[in-house]
Amino acid sequence: MRRARRAALAAALLGAALPVAAGAQQPAVSPPLAAAWSRDTTFTVWLFARERVPLDSVASRAAAAGARVRARSRWLHAVSVAAPAAALRALARDRALRRIQPVARWVRSGPRGDTLPVWQLRAAAVDTCPAGGDPVFGASEMPIRQLNLRGLTDRGLTGAGVRVALLDTGFDTADPAFAGVTVLGQRDFVSADDTVRDQAGDALGAHAHGTAVWSLLAADVPGRLRGITPGAQYLLARTEDVRSETRIEEDHFVAALEWADSLGADLASASLGYLQFDNGFDYLPSELNGDVAVTTVAVDQAASRGLLVLSAAGNAGPGFRTLVTPADADSGLAIGAEDSLGAIAPFSSRGPTADGRLKPDLTAPGAAVCALVGGGAVRRVDGTSFATPLVTGVAALVREAHPTLDAGALAAALRAHASHRTAPDSIFGAGRPDATASAVFPLAVTPLDPLAGPVATVTPRFSWTVGATPPFAAPVDFRLRIARDSLLAAPLVDTVLVTDVFDPARALAPGPVWWRVDAVAATGDSATTGAVGPVAVPPWATLRSLSAPGGVTTPDSQPVLRWTSPAIAAPPGPFTYDVFVQPVAPPGPAQGIFGVTDTALVVPRPLERSVSYRWAVLAHAGADTSRTESAGTFLVLDPSLPQATLLHQNFPNPFGATATCVWFDLSAPSAVELQILDLRGRLVRTLVPGPGVSASLPAGRHGRGAAGGPTCDPLFTWDGTAADGAPVPAGVYLVRLKAGGAVQFKRAVFAGTDR
Repeated sequence: MRRARRAALAAALLGAALPVAAGAQQPAVSPPLAAAWSRDTTFTVWLFARERVPLDSVASRAAAAGARVRARSRWLHAVSVAAPAAALRALARDRALRRIQPVARWVRSGPRGDTLPVWQLRAAAVDTCPAGGDPVFGASEMPIRQLNLRGLTDRGLTGAGVRVALLDTGFDTADPAFAGVTVLGQRDFVSADDTVRDQAGDALGAHAHGTAVWSLLAADVPGRLRGITPGAQYLLARTEDVRSETRIEEDHFVAALEWADSLGADLASASLGYLQFDNGFDYLPSELNGDVAVTTVAVDQAASRGLLVLSAAGNAGPGFRTLVTPADADSGLAIGAEDSLGAIAPFSSRGPTADGRLKPDLTAPGAAVCALVGGGAVRRVDGTSFATPLVTGVAALVREAHPTLDAGALAAALRAHASHRTAPDSIFGAGRPDATASAVFPLAVTPLDPLAGPVATVTPRFSWTVGATPPFAAPVDFRLRIARDSLLAAPLVDTVLVTDVFDPARALAPGPVWWRVDAVAATGDSATTGAVGPVAVPPWATLRSLSAPGGVTTPDSQPVLRWTSPAIAAPPGPFTYDVFVQPVAPPGPAQGIFGVTDTALVVPRPLERSVSYRWAVLAHAGADTSRTESAGTFLVLDPSLPQATLLHQNFPNPFGATATCVWFDLSAPSAVELQILDLRGRLVRTLVPGPGVSASLPAGRHGRGAAGGPTCDPLFTWDGTAADGAPVPAGVYLVRLKAGGAVQFKRAVFAGTDR
């Protein structure tokens, strides 16, 4: 439901509106923009076209009104323009447009590394990440340890074959730390050229922030810093202009994502956030709902095309709902920052989104992280900007190990093994990914069969999958437990397997069971299905004749007993059966028929008439048995006239919620009075004569049901109420029969009801 709602909202934002017609409405205008355009200034805005209006037409209309076209987005079906206030007022009457919304600026608020303008990163006088420590990663080892990356990097995974797009302030592609790194494409969306490093006219060190981000993935400064995915193929997009006099806007971000998608990017990492609009407008907290910001919608569009976007949650923590866009995207991953001990960094932005979704999605080390800041200098930096590429690197290694994972499955693999996965919240999300576990078990352990609900066999095959585990993780051992309780405290089965199927050697007894599989790879990484169930195992025999809760009658003294059984594997099947037929009151000797192989049986010896019986089937599966009893009694009717007038003991007795049945026999036609008295002899209820029952009855057996019906005639039952319908107190009562000149009594014990 949520996904469908989001798709509908995204479609609306992308222009799925009514086609242009004479009666079309004027475009909706963002309220802050409408309130401000009385000023004589220039605004940077998005013009969202209606569904069937070409973007070329929108661009021409905007230019004719006096606006300068900045960018076009086929994903958003919108055009970004810089427009004087007068032009905006004219465009607000253009029915070819659906909405006019200001363009947001890049937010650079935050702690060390993000608070200062990024070009000042190079100016650090102290090198805070000296050589030493880990022989491979040097001082940059902390995130590698925290994210459990060594299980992948030490086995030669480098991100090979994975295309990663980076969106940032620029990248120093000439730095020797990136020698040998594959750059498939680069594009400067600010200067509209193909050079993403600093050029003449750029602010000094403008590319420092993007270079620091990229270094966590691809740089190699021997003994001090090594990126985690140097073998990936990179698409570098300069989308942000750090010069203070230049607007830094969303349209470059959207264009860069479309560009990266066109070049086959698998992942996109954006250590960027947008919150402030041109001329001081801000996104309202209520607008961070995954459906308003154009960068957010673009992230969701990218995911629908197979491109997973990871973006920084923001550095405005520790306040509630301090996210920036596009971290509110439904289908992207918003990344928060932790310190080296796994505590949340104070500056890391918190969720949830305006519509209540938990954000961030994941966290990673983002405090005191060693990064390249230019000129061979490696220093410690803070910010969700640096947590984001680290998680991107984890995703790239998992994608390398499992090239067929789509964007959604890849995101799920990271969440499945994260540190807070069992209790996600709006501070950590699912927490810090475990890179090796995610690569070994990207699908965790997925139960296949049986799932919750009934099964058609007492020997169900249990099956599960972990997908294709990488060769270095083999072999994988599976511990399967099957139990009667969801905690699996006393398992019926507890076994270790090397295959992903299990066929029980013994039939499962009827009733609910739960099962769980825990997988352990050769690397020591583990995953689990969790408890699966309840799975309802059917009765071994279901009685199909002479088994009704209210009882049933039959005219046949040798009735056919029928039952059915579920499927059973051989061995332990097939089923064999023992069948028992026994009088109810007083209990008498049972007929037992043993070793039956069919599911129908004619009672071998005639049963007494006017006697209530129960019957049962004892099903055998190997050495195990399960007994099924009839739901009620059955009565063999006696068509002959009784030899004496007799009041039988009522049944059930005691009784409460269920009425008690009264049988009596008349040897000759007679006036009859059948009453319920208390122990003092006071009348409680008269059953005969009564509604539908005459005071004069013929000879015969009264109180029994008709052939094939229930064993009790409802006209001769008492439900524990007095003549006025009020319940009587619990206790002992007398059933009195006056007939044929004689009076007979039976004691009836009423247990009371909740009426």
